[in-house]
Amino acid sequence: MKTIVNHILPAILCPFCSFAVEGKPANIKTLCIADGVQMDFVWIEPGSYSMGTPDSENSRGKDEGPQRKVILESGYYLGKYEVTQKQFETVMGYNPSTFQQQENHSDLPVETVSWLECQEFLRRLNLARNGLFRFPTEAEWEYACRAGTNTAFWWGNTTENWKAYDYAWVNSRSFAMTHSVGSKTPNAWGLHDMSGNVWEWCSDWYAPYSADAVENPKGPSHGYEKVFRGGSFYDFAVSARSGNRHRHEIDRGYPAIGLRVVWEPDVANNDNARVFYLEGNVPLEMVPIPAGQFLMGSPEKQEDSQKDEHPQQEVTISKPFYIGRFEVTQAQWSAVMGFNPSTFTQSVSSGLHPVEGVSWSDAMNFIEVLNEQLSGTFNLPTEAEWEYACRAGSNSRFPWGNDPHFKDLLKHAWFNSRAEGRTHPVGQKQPNKWGLHDMHGNVWEWCSDAFSTYTDSVEAGPSTKASTAPRIIRGGSWFNEPEALRSANRHRHPVDSRQTNLGFRVLWRPD
Repeated sequence: MKTIVNHILPAILCPFCSFAVEGKPANIKTLCIADGVQMDFVWIEPGSYSMGTPDSENSRGKDEGPQRKVILESGYYLGKYEVTQKQFETVMGYNPSTFQQQENHSDLPVETVSWLECQEFLRRLNLARNGLFRFPTEAEWEYACRAGTNTAFWWGNTTENWKAYDYAWVNSRSFAMTHSVGSKTPNAWGLHDMSGNVWEWCSDWYAPYSADAVENPKGPSHGYEKVFRGGSFYDFAVSARSGNRHRHEIDRGYPAIGLRVVWEPDVANNDNARVFYLEGNVPLEMVPIPAGQFLMGSPEKQEDSQKDEHPQQEVTISKPFYIGRFEVTQAQWSAVMGFNPSTFTQSVSSGLHPVEGVSWSDAMNFIEVLNEQLSGTFNLPTEAEWEYACRAGSNSRFPWGNDPHFKDLLKHAWFNSRAEGRTHPVGQKQPNKWGLHDMHGNVWEWCSDAFSTYTDSVEAGPSTKASTAPRIIRGGSWFNEPEALRSANRHRHPVDSRQTNLGFRVLWRPD
C-alpha cells in the first residue's frame, strides 16, 4: 500500500498572485495555481445578443436555430486561453493528452479529456476556496466568442478555409495536431482560440433551442450529452462558426476536445468541508453533519416498507461528524492501497467511479491506513449515522419527498435500467440538502454495524457483535429496482462479500 504524502488542508492552489501584473490590461486578471503556473482571465461585460444562426447562414445546422435574444445580466471572467496541458497536469497530477510529442507540449491545449474529467479539474480548483471555477454556459461561450459581432465568424462571413487560417487552427493548415494556445489573432475581446485548436466543453446538457427570449440560460436540468463549441484542428473552417454546436457523452474524451474556464471571484465557495489530499493530490472531501434527532426506519404503512425497517425509532445523534461528499472512488482507493479491485475500469474517467468489489473487511483495511497517516479518526458510518446523513432532515421515502412513481429519482440516483448496467462517476446526480451525492444508487455502501432487528432502544453507535457477523449495506445500487433506494431500506452481506455493486463512503471525526 502507498504512503499518503499530503495531510489535511494543504492548498491545491498557492495563494493567488497579485492582480497588479505589469503590462496587463485592467480587464485581465492573472491567477497563480502553482509555482510558475498561471491562468489569465478576461473580464466579459454583461449584455445581450442574438444566440444561434439565421436561416441564411452558409452550412447552418438545424440545431443552431431559431435565433433568440439572450440577456446575460452578470459579467464574468473567462479564460483568455484554452486550458493547457501544463495547467491540467498541475491540478490533476496526470496528462491525458494525445499530443505530447512536441517539446512545447505543455503550452498546447489539454485534450482527450471527458466532460467528467474536466468537471473534476474544476472541483479541485474550487477546493482552494478562491471564488468559483466552472464551465461557461453555452450562452456565455457564444456571447464571448462573437465579441459583439453577428457574422458567421467573429472575423466575418466568409467560410473559405484560407480566410480562417489567419485566426484559427483548422483542417489541413493545422497539420493534424494542436498548437500552442494564443498563437493566433484574438477576437475583439482579447480571447484566443475561440475558433479552432480544440473544441471546448460547456456546462449545458444538449437540447434544441426555443424561439423565446431568455435571461441567463443554463440549458436543461438533465440530459444524455453535453455541448461543446468552437471547432478544432481536425475540422473544416465551417465548424468554427460562432453559432455552431455539437455534443458528446460526458464520460468520453477525444483528441479534439478540451476546455476553457470561467472564474467568479466574488462567489463564496466555502461550505466548511474539510479536505484531505492523498497521493497524487487526490482529494478526499468530507462534509460536516450536525448533531440532531431523527426517526429511523419507515412507517409500517409506507409504500414498499419492509419488516426489518420498523418499528420506527427516534434516534439521537449526539455528536456532529463529517462524512464523505462522495462514495470512495477508484482513484482514492488506489492512492491509499496501491491497487484497484474494481470491475468497471474501462472508462477514461474510471478513477472517478466508486470503488467496488471491496468487502467490509477490505473497507476497514482502507480505513486503518487512513487512521495511521491522517489526523482525526476515520471509520465506516454506523447505520444510524448513514440514514441520518441520507435523510438530511427529511422523513419521507426519499430526501426530496415520497416520489410515489419515482419520477424524480433519476435526478438523484443511478439505478437499474437507467444505469446502463454499470457504475458511473460520483457526483453527477443532484446532492441531498446536506451536499452529499449518490446516497441513493451507484453502489451499496457498507456500514459499521452488524445486522440486527430494530427495538425500542436503537443505538447510534456501532454494533458490538462479532466481527464475522454480516454487516449492514445501505443506499441501493446501479443494479437495483428503485424501491431499494429508499432512505430506510436496509440489507446485509457477509463481511468477506465482494460485489460489483458494493462500495462505501467514510466518516471522519476531528481529534
